[in-house]
Amino acid sequence: MKSILLISLTALMATATIATAEAAKVVKPTPRPVIEKYANWEEMRISKGWPDVNAAAKLPLPKRLAIATAALTTPDRKVRDPSYGFALLLTGQTSRDATRLLAKGVLMNDYSFGDKTPAVLRSLAAEAMRGCKSCVAAYGLIQYAGQDVPQNDAVAYKWYRWAAVVGNAKGIEATSLALAEGRGTAKSIPEAKKWASRLEPTRRAKLYTEMAKRIVLSKNPEDVDVSSDLLLQAMALNPLDAGRPAKQLLNLDYPTPVQDKAMDEIRAAGRKADPNALKVMGQVLWRKDKPEAVDEAISMFQILAETGNVEAIDYLSKALERSDVDKSRKTQIIASLQSAAASGYAPASKVLGSAYYHGTGVDASLEKAQAYREAAAKQNDPEAQYLLGMMMLQVTNGSQDDSAGREWLEKSAAGGYALARAALQQLSN
Repeated sequence: MKSILLISLTALMATATIATAEAAKVVKPTPRPVIEKYANWEEMRISKGWPDVNAAAKLPLPKRLAIATAALTTPDRKVRDPSYGFALLLTGQTSRDATRLLAKGVLMNDYSFGDKTPAVLRSLAAEAMRGCKSCVAAYGLIQYAGQDVPQNDAVAYKWYRWAAVVGNAKGIEATSLALAEGRGTAKSIPEAKKWASRLEPTRRAKLYTEMAKRIVLSKNPEDVDVSSDLLLQAMALNPLDAGRPAKQLLNLDYPTPVQDKAMDEIRAAGRKADPNALKVMGQVLWRKDKPEAVDEAISMFQILAETGNVEAIDYLSKALERSDVDKSRKTQIIASLQSAAASGYAPASKVLGSAYYHGTGVDASLEKAQAYREAAAKQNDPEAQYLLGMMMLQVTNGSQDDSAGREWLEKSAAGGYALARAALQQLSN
């Protein structure tokens, strides 16, 4: 009995020791990566401590490749500097890695190599023979665009198709587009879609939208049907980016049944719909200028306004001024704008300030008008600062504060608002 008890106690102590050790393990949260943002390449270069292009060209190859990678492939296009990046790849010692980066740079940037084009093509061709998919696609792109070489669709298609065969996504896209247009090869929409089917859904959706955009230019009824079908498929493939195909479908002269089908898909998604799709549909309905269409557009703009969409807030401001929008609807609009203002969106506060000042859609209230305008002004909105400043100077109910009004005008003028500068000049005179 004692033996059994001893074994049980030993097991219990061991379990407790393990539990204590497990409890002692503190799971540290994974730190979020720091996302660095820059206005342009020079700001990024100086921040990183990289030299100018002439000095960078003399750096060892690994360092040159690291800097060139940033210059050519940084996600933010406005920060890239292709001239700097390609200069580092085409100067001094080179390598297979340099050529492959060169190909990637060609596919991601618009650039002309001038008298270095033949050497670039030779490097790309040599590396393509070693199995570099992006080199094949880059060679085809240069031929397709006619960058410092005679433009040659047939040669471009051969290279693009090669890139597509080996699985390069850019090659697949270019092959599909060439087949859809009949550029460098016989036109074949089925074959184009066959190649496109190799891409993952979100990328295929973008390709379908681009194919539809090019096909519809012929204005051939058959091509229009194919184009509309591609756009509807694009919306279904990637609902989160449905705004891109929806914009084309609803703003161009596609058959009404097709446009209705596109709008039904957006309606079905409701609040989960792509905001751009909601905005496009709202704008289309607004232009119809029919009561039921305008009312539905307002519903869409309300959804968007609550997330701070400036254009939607502007449309809601216009809706408050319409005589064909009833009072109960305007009350709903005010509620949506108040929700947006409470979330810190200055455009909503500014619209509410004007609504209460003029009594548009609500009972006029100078107190509420000033409160909303001040909320927008404090977020450095120059127009709101001007409106608040002028309001404070013009109020005659005993709460006039000239110095505060002038101060807001000065802030507005400093922000570049011309009317504020003119008002200050008149005050000085």
